[in-house]
Amino acid sequence: MSIRKKLDLPAIDSYSYKPLWKQVYEVLREAILFGKFRPGEKITELELCQQFNVSRTPVREAIRMLELEEFVLIVPQRGVFVAGIKSKKEINDIFQVRAELEGLASYLTAEHITEKQIKKMKKFTGQLEEHIARGELEDCIKIDISFHEIIYESCENEWLQKFLDSLFEQISRFRSESMSQRGRMEEVLVEYQQLIKAFEKRDAEFARKLAVEHIKSAQKSVLSVFKHQYD
Repeated sequence: MSIRKKLDLPAIDSYSYKPLWKQVYEVLREAILFGKFRPGEKITELELCQQFNVSRTPVREAIRMLELEEFVLIVPQRGVFVAGIKSKKEINDIFQVRAELEGLASYLTAEHITEKQIKKMKKFTGQLEEHIARGELEDCIKIDISFHEIIYESCENEWLQKFLDSLFEQISRFRSESMSQRGRMEEVLVEYQQLIKAFEKRDAEFARKLAVEHIKSAQKSVLSVFKHQYD
């Protein structure tokens, strides 16, 4: 079975203004982010060449970029693997920092968010509820990303946004497995609805508290997914 048939990856557009390696990189990166390639899974260079109908050069350049961003790991004599989390401590370290930064971002967002942005958040939670009911995990993940992007934009602190973007991507690789756990998406929906209420009331301290609790819940969910690696 081909990779494309199994994973339903989009084709490469040979007429695009983007170089081939960039297109391959973007497709693979999204596949990793949305769980189509799982942590620890091997990525075969030859199969990718056949999948995208390109030579090894753009595939290798795409893999090199993914390695720099720590999305894949190149193991000598063994091949290319989707990067996993190295240890329980790494998970806790990432989420400890993220909880503090998300808390600060939500505090600032409560002070700066506009009615238009709140309305957009409500629209997202409505869509999220529909996707949950239909079991559409990939669409749920897209909504989750969009919801956080509004918070990052609304906090009006560019440095904070940069730090959060970096942390968000580090954990994005494991979001699909975490959010696919029974009941987790329903929890996320409630957490977001509570955050929206805090933003509407301009209650910065309460927004900070809710954001920290949300990140700690996400941390617990990720730890439970990878528990077998550390036992």
